[in-house]
Amino acid sequence: MKRIVVLLFCVASLAGCSQRPLEGDVLYLALETSPNKLDPAMVVDVAEGQVCSMIYQGLVRFSPEGTVIPDAARRWESSEDGTRYLFRLDTRARFSDGRPLTATDVTSSFARILAPSSGSPRKWVLDRISGAAGFSDGSTSSIDGLLVQDDSTVVITLDKPFRPFIRLLAMPAAAIVPADSNSQDVTMNSAGNETRPDIPIGSGRWVLAHWERGDYLELVANPHHPAGPPAVKRIRFRIIPEAFTRIAEFEAGTLDILKIPHAELDRFLSMESLRDRIQSQSELRVTYVGLNNTREPLDDPRVRQALNMAVDVERIVAVLGGGHATRAAGAIPPGLPGYEARPAYEYDRAAARTLLSEAGYPDGFELEIWQRDSPEGNRVVEAVQGYLMELGIRVTVVKREWSAFKEAVSQGRVDAFFLDWYADYPDAENFLYPLFHSANVGGGGNRAFFHDTRVDSLIETAQRTLEPSRCQALYATVDRMVHEQAPWIYLYFPTSFIVVSSRVQGYTFPVLYLGEDFSRVTISGETNH
Repeated sequence: MKRIVVLLFCVASLAGCSQRPLEGDVLYLALETSPNKLDPAMVVDVAEGQVCSMIYQGLVRFSPEGTVIPDAARRWESSEDGTRYLFRLDTRARFSDGRPLTATDVTSSFARILAPSSGSPRKWVLDRISGAAGFSDGSTSSIDGLLVQDDSTVVITLDKPFRPFIRLLAMPAAAIVPADSNSQDVTMNSAGNETRPDIPIGSGRWVLAHWERGDYLELVANPHHPAGPPAVKRIRFRIIPEAFTRIAEFEAGTLDILKIPHAELDRFLSMESLRDRIQSQSELRVTYVGLNNTREPLDDPRVRQALNMAVDVERIVAVLGGGHATRAAGAIPPGLPGYEARPAYEYDRAAARTLLSEAGYPDGFELEIWQRDSPEGNRVVEAVQGYLMELGIRVTVVKREWSAFKEAVSQGRVDAFFLDWYADYPDAENFLYPLFHSANVGGGGNRAFFHDTRVDSLIETAQRTLEPSRCQALYATVDRMVHEQAPWIYLYFPTSFIVVSSRVQGYTFPVLYLGEDFSRVTISGETNH
């Protein structure tokens, strides 16, 4: 009934019901979840990361296309062996209170993340800096690899080459806060309003002006940013968890950008007034059913290969995803260097039965697939369950909330699980090292408990290989080797769609959610419809 009411409201809005007037210099957006903290050290989700990337600067940032571009650093250079980086800061950079941003602010921000008492879940972003490990465990009082050469020059030295390092510096954990900041937490009173108007202090394009938890955040332009004021004077993020409520708000003209749920995509594409304002982006995300490679009978590669052959993924993509996804034959998404087009596992029930018989399971076996309750997950897991049961595999679906699900999967207590992996940074290494290196089994990302010493060695070689074509070839080789061993039931790489209000110009759907600061957006003042 809830969905019917919302859709009726959508239809009514299109029919010309009254609209709340929008301010001509304000961009109206939605967040699906409410940020908890706007502290770069503690960012753990998309909503927090998106807002923090607008309030703070890093040395570098991501463009909408996913490339690394200057931010607080106007230029940088690296040594031939890839272990030393020198950053020249933009001497015009200012924090939102007018203070200049200096090299000391950079090194103290990194030390703040790495400090033993920080509790930051993102220490790994900076732990390759020389001396970071000893500083984090309290055995040393300084970080050898961080050097202030002068007020506008920072030198970073790594223990060993790590080719994607510059991309890590574009993540929120590497954002710069003033050196004298004890905390960047925003304190709330019982009514949910901020009680300290002077924080958080960053040097990004935007400043947090208002925050009512669970309701909205409002950003205003940073008056001290050297690029000058953007065309948009304010951005209001409303917290709207329900997808169909977001649709209703967009269609009523009170949201400017909407991520279209897959279930509604065909309806939006069929609307001539909206079709030209819809943008798509192949996500840096892979969706899969992880198989615990240490539990019988899933410890036998033939069984895992049989499960892949038993599921008609093409049909799942066509029916459940509207055909708007790319079949996965590896973990590296299309568009990333290292992606290689290769044949996926063919849907072949006869071949799957043969493999199961060879492995000693001609009559199948019992299997639990765990999942978080979600519309996408429910549909996909039910389809996978149906295909496997046709093969005699007696599948039980177990649904748990996220924390219980994550704990059980990370500890290896489940047979199989439905999950996806989003890129933290746009590099194939971010899909191979966390997901398949044996150092990350369990909570580190390798929840399939996959272990292959050859794969480990090749991933490590790729990490320190600076020559792009050689590195990409190594990535492709690793992805192919892992795929052949079938640690997952490989599903698909999703494609996302957004629709933009007619009053908004200059918006580009970014490859990464961190890649848009809205500085190029202009607003015409017109309504959506």
